Amino acid sequence: MTNNRVLVPVSHPLGGIRTYMLYNFRRIYDAGYRFTFLSESGETFDSFKRDVAEWDDTEFINVTKNAGSIGVIRTIRRTLRDSSFVLIHSQGLKAGTETAIANFFRRIPHVITLHDVIIPQNDIPGRWKKLKKFIISRSAGSVSVIIPVSYDCEQNHLQNFPTWKKGAAKIETIVNGIDIERLDNSRKIFESESGDQVDQYRLRNRFNIGSDVILGGFFGRFMPQKGFDILIEALSILISKGYKDRFRLVATIDKNGYLDETINMTKQNPQIGELVYFVDSMPDITSLLLQIDAMIMPSRWEACPILPMESLVLGTPVIGSDCIGLREVLKDTPSIIFENKNAESLADGIIKFIEKPERDFAKNYIPDAKKRFNVNLAVDKLLKIYDSIKGNF
Repeated sequence: MTNNRVLVPVSHPLGGIRTYMLYNFRRIYDAGYRFTFLSESGETFDSFKRDVAEWDDTEFINVTKNAGSIGVIRTIRRTLRDSSFVLIHSQGLKAGTETAIANFFRRIPHVITLHDVIIPQNDIPGRWKKLKKFIISRSAGSVSVIIPVSYDCEQNHLQNFPTWKKGAAKIETIVNGIDIERLDNSRKIFESESGDQVDQYRLRNRFNIGSDVILGGFFGRFMPQKGFDILIEALSILISKGYKDRFRLVATIDKNGYLDETINMTKQNPQIGELVYFVDSMPDITSLLLQIDAMIMPSRWEACPILPMESLVLGTPVIGSDCIGLREVLKDTPSIIFENKNAESLADGIIKFIEKPERDFAKNYIPDAKKRFNVNLAVDKLLKIYDSIKGNF
């Protein structure tokens, strides 16, 4: 008898990986597949469980917290022994490698989606890097398909693991996409809301920001990767050039990042503190994206970020760095692109936007953005892979 159950090991269902699963697996679920998610126990996994609570016949397997790779491999091996899956779809290189080792003798069709890049600032962690890379290279021999989420991500991994080029695993890049229907529905809800109770939560009313002031947004995690420190340095430059009264920034509070360090960073310079406002993060940030004048992404590296796609689909301009991954998303869009890790270049980009916002460029790009970033394009490709490799159990 054939079932359609997929095992999904994921180290931490956070950020882009979480959004990827919600966007892609919802439609794969509608196509008849069912999922068993396996991750470390804790609030992050519990939160994800709540996100997919409406998906019938969805299972969850908790890995003991801080069990390490050995504990994860044992849990996956036991799961594969006790249950039948038509395939495995691991999320991330770490989860994929652990799963490949656990699945070595079972040989269940195995797909790995790569959600990050490997660069000096984001290298394989810990000691024995050469040994770890060797294990990753060899374990890929038992994998069916490896899916980078961007062409930058693909080239990055092939440079780090050149043996993959001649390995058994098929490399098939499927660029990230977003849920256009969800964004359109969220926009309609936001635009239909009115009244004093709603208005007090609108950003400009809440923080008394005039309509003549440019309002920027930073909605990334407070991790070195996302470059909030670069943005703070750029704000200092704006102040020194006389733009203090013409720009404000709203940033979402991220409890999974360096929150205290970030807030203290803004307090070190009282003038910067006057420019930055913090608001609670939320699962759906559509309302925030629709209230700002420009999304600012000073990332040091990305694989294939979803946030700028959402911003462009909503007609909100993006000011982003030319770092790996992000540059691929922003290419051929009406975005302001600045030099990676360069606060002066970022400041120049913000000033350029302050002096000439040209919001119509972003508004006019919405139809193209919807076609280019529609997650259905990615789901169709994923379903073809699933249907072509799945086993019968």
